[in-house]
Amino acid sequence: MNFHGGDIYSCQGEVLDFSSNINPLGVPESFRMALCEKITDFTRYPDIQYRALRAELAEYLGFDDPELVIPGNGAVEIIYKTILALESARMINLSPTFSEYARAARQNGVEVIDLNIYDASFTDLDFSLLFAALIPNSLVVLCNPNNPTGTFVEREKMCFLARELAQKDCFLLIDEAFIEFTDHYPENSMIGELGHYPNVILIRAATKFFGMPGIRLGFGVSKNKQLIRGIREHLEPWNVNAAAVLAGCTVYRDQEYITASRAWVKEEREFLFHQLSKIDGLTVYPSKANYHLAKISRGKMDAWALKNRLLEKGVLIRTPDGFNYLSAYHFRLAVKDRPSNQRLVEVLREVLSCHG
Repeated sequence: MNFHGGDIYSCQGEVLDFSSNINPLGVPESFRMALCEKITDFTRYPDIQYRALRAELAEYLGFDDPELVIPGNGAVEIIYKTILALESARMINLSPTFSEYARAARQNGVEVIDLNIYDASFTDLDFSLLFAALIPNSLVVLCNPNNPTGTFVEREKMCFLARELAQKDCFLLIDEAFIEFTDHYPENSMIGELGHYPNVILIRAATKFFGMPGIRLGFGVSKNKQLIRGIREHLEPWNVNAAAVLAGCTVYRDQEYITASRAWVKEEREFLFHQLSKIDGLTVYPSKANYHLAKISRGKMDAWALKNRLLEKGVLIRTPDGFNYLSAYHFRLAVKDRPSNQRLVEVLREVLSCHG
């Protein structure tokens, strides 16, 4: 079963969608212009080898070998194909996290171990619990920053994890889909460390940061040429459509959009955190991404009841469906623009105070 935010199609009337973690700036103007100028690109097949797109992505990342960049139909496709190519004996999921990792593993007959190695405040991880669960040829998946907790593991600790896994003949898949929203990007990314760790593959997406989930563009990067070949062998021809190619060759050059997005999200993330922290009956966890995990005090209502009450007021939240180790009282909120964030705080305070 699929568990995702953004299901506004099931809602009646207009809603403020806080269930989907998308850049509130929306589609970059540079891409809108490129669509008009390059519409004739849709009259021919994309380059089946995606040479221009791979070169563009490599340049954006500061990565020295475009041949080792694999574009996909969203990050999810690369996640699924990586698990298929690795043929791991076990996948260790660091939960609560994105449900598609475990789903992809189970579809390929891989044993899944869901571990909760986060502390109570979701600010740190205890890797000793992970190491105890390893067997040779395990795949460890870590979303960084993590969805839904917003936890970020610093690069030094990630390098330690990669080294330990290499010594145990294990692989590490790092999902950096939200890393552009963090304060110290790009210095905090593992992209510059890949040459030291052939047991690591990095996953990225245009979906979240560039506000274009409908485009479906993601990619994987690794210095492991054998793994890259294995993933490529499992990809269907023309797996990335012409619109996504055009987007990838445009938005990663849009420095004005990138700078504005990072400044806006940083300011609004801090604003929303402080405002939510003032609401009685609500715990909000600090986040390094463009969303916050929150928890309702027991005895008020659970997350599904809260969702229904908020929908009556035109606000949609993400309930804990599909996130292991979250309680029925946890829910996730995206960071949006100031008027939307203020509206969210207003209706949350109103609904929770009525159940105090």
